[in-house]
Amino acid sequence: DTELKQTRFYQEIAEEERREGRQEGRQEGRQEGRQEESIALLTRLLRRKFGIQPELETALKRLPGMELTMLENLAEEILDFKNVSDLQNWLDSQ
Repeated sequence: DTELKQTRFYQEIAEEERREGRQEGRQEGRQEGRQEESIALLTRLLRRKFGIQPELETALKRLPGMELTMLENLAEEILDFKNVSDLQNWLDSQ
């Protein structure tokens, strides 16, 4: 087993796996960053649109559990919301 780990082939494969792992980690980090930024922006926009109120704050707590694509969809939909209940209904339908 120790001899196998010392072969050039094994070391090249191990290095490739490390590189792939780093790339996956960077991609996950970028995805998480985009999600966090989307949540922050949606929070600011919704608070500006509806003001700070308990119903909105309750709805905002649901955003961190949403995938990025859903957050992007929400960003488009908020233009049509007239009140916080429209937001709550949209969240419930997702």
